[in-house]
Amino acid sequence: MRRAGIVAALIAGTLLLGGCGGLSDTGEPLTVEQSEQLAQTRFQLSTAGELVVDATIGDPAATDHVTAALTVDTGDHLAWGTIRRGPAELAVEQRVLLHEDGYALESAGRWQSVSWSEGDLGLLLVVFSLATDRPENAQLLRQSDARYLGSEDGLDVYRLPSPDGAGGTTRLWLDGGLLARFDDGGDALVFTVDREATPEPVPSELSELVGTDD
Repeated sequence: MRRAGIVAALIAGTLLLGGCGGLSDTGEPLTVEQSEQLAQTRFQLSTAGELVVDATIGDPAATDHVTAALTVDTGDHLAWGTIRRGPAELAVEQRVLLHEDGYALESAGRWQSVSWSEGDLGLLLVVFSLATDRPENAQLLRQSDARYLGSEDGLDVYRLPSPDGAGGTTRLWLDGGLLARFDDGGDALVFTVDREATPEPVPSELSELVGTDD
């Protein structure tokens, strides 16, 4: 799938590998129970409706640092909210709309569309790979390079299978089967789910951007 290829390339291009507490670097093959939990979690996300996630890209002190507060429709692969660019104390905020083919930013009351391949927010596309629109085969997951990395802060941590079997880096952090965090294997790209937050209403501009009349 074109989207999956873009996501893999973007993550590979910015990956900052690093250890994380007591988690295993290599992990263990999934048990039957673990493979079923992982498969069920990803499928349930596709029917979860809207989630509120916070995203962080890069070093907080760097000029290319980005944070985002997004409402994500995991089923329709749409998202909307705000981004902040730059070091935390100097960050500039903008409204953003995201869909599978690109995103749009608001400036002075006008929206500018950008493709994922041309813009500098490409890593946010990863948010649309959180869910699967059909149940995964738990047995095939056990045969893949997906791994259980251990637990930290009360969360079970899994490394997702890679498309080519060469070893993935993407990790899901689960709280009793519910997604709590999603990252690239380090701190270069981190999504956290805020289950206490109220999703924002869908902006009218989003339906116009993707060509629907919902």
